[in-house]
Parts: sequence; structure tokens; C-alpha cells
Amino acid sequence: MKKVLIVDDEPLITAKAKELLEELDLHIFVAEDGQQGLDVLDQNPDIDCVVSDIKMPVMDGIEFIKNVRSRDNDVPFIFYTGHGDDKLIMEAVKYGAFDFVGKPDFSNLIESVSTGLERGFQLKEKESLLSKDVENLLDEYDSLKSLLDE
Repeated sequence: MKKVLIVDDEPLITAKAKELLEELDLHIFVAEDGQQGLDVLDQNPDIDCVVSDIKMPVMDGIEFIKNVRSRDNDVPFIFYTGHGDDKLIMEAVKYGAFDFVGKPDFSNLIESVSTGLERGFQLKEKESLLSKDVENLLDEYDSLKSLLDE
């Protein structure tokens, strides 16, 4: 089952987003701010997609995505905001925001999350293949080293 994290300080907005996304048969985590979002990601590093507000107390969405990226986590981020602040949107894009959804109009939330989940799956698949390649190279290195040591 794919996992999504919703991060927002407004319980009604979180409830609406969660209700819409439940039709995708997801495991949905919820956090009230970016700091709680980091805690959830630390405990569940296999989350496939993050849906986050930008303006929140404690840690806003921009600081949240910065922190996630600094931990080498490329999970797709979808931001929703009721604030048409182009500067914040450009900052979010700089840190790899995948998409933006208007708040409280969630008409394209399901489509955006579905695409984000697919992108997250592709990233995990590439990481897995890369990990196997590195493992094979290390095995070859060990074999060659043991031959040279003989």
C-alpha cells in the first residue's frame, strides 16, 4: 500500500484532503507542521508522496522541504496554498516541489497525488537498481582483491 503524508495546521483542510485521497486506497499520515512532518518521515522513510501547506507555524513548508532534501530524501512534494505568493512558490520549486494545488479548491489533488506517487515509485525503482549495481561492483572488487592477494 502506498503512503502519503499530509502536512497542514488547519484540521478542516487536512480532513478534506484526507477524505479525497482515501479513494486512492492509501495509508495516510498526518502532521500539523513541518517539524511533525520531519518526525513522521524519520519514522516512515518509505513514504511515497508529501502533500503540504506552505504557510504553517513552527516550521513552514519551505523549511520543511529544505530539511527533507538536506537528508537526501527525494520524495515528491505537492504544495497547496491559499496564498498566491509567487516568491514562496519559486522557493518551493527551487527545492524540487513537484506540483501545486490551490486551497481550498482541491479539484486536481487526486490527479496530482497519483502522478506524485508514480514519480516516487520510479525514484525508488531507480535507487534499488543503483544499489544492486553498487553491490555487484563491490562483489567484483572483493573477488579481484582476493585473487591479487593470493
